[in-house]
Amino acid sequence: MRLKNGSYLLLAVLIILADQLSKLYIYSVLVPGESMPVLDNFLRFTFIYNPAGVFGINVGNIVLYTILSILAAAVVAVYFFKMPGRYKFAKICLATVFGGAIGNLIDRIFYGKVIDFIDVNIFDIVIQPFSFLFFKFGGFTLDRWYIFNIADAAITLGLIGFVVFLLFQDKLYKPEPTAEPPEID
Repeated sequence: MRLKNGSYLLLAVLIILADQLSKLYIYSVLVPGESMPVLDNFLRFTFIYNPAGVFGINVGNIVLYTILSILAAAVVAVYFFKMPGRYKFAKICLATVFGGAIGNLIDRIFYGKVIDFIDVNIFDIVIQPFSFLFFKFGGFTLDRWYIFNIADAAITLGLIGFVVFLLFQDKLYKPEPTAEPPEID
């Protein structure tokens, strides 16, 4: 069965819809900073606005993040359409990244920041302060994962899948046959 690009684009649209509808729900039932348990303390919905980038990393303003989001979506789209149809898994990964990128871009355009709400408790991560050569690291502690949304999850899973594709494509896909000119006697 050969999937057409429309099937992959439908996946991207479904991700955008799921992302935007979930954010609309959170926006309608919680106020920023409010939290509600879903699975006790393990999973909560906590409404926050993220004006920065992934993991709250802040290296610019909304204009920079909006431009970077548009460029990233454009690069993914170009790569998607140039990729041969036989690379179905890669196309699914790229469509997933594209859908997530557009979902967060919609937030940046309408709210000036991204709505995040999925709040997951994880095992504690503690890295003690240390020095290496002439670098000093002040340490790091994380007891809950960074709050994220469906678009963030789609981007992350799509990128992980695409990296797996890049690492193993030679093992997964045989080279495309090339037309050899007929031998002349």
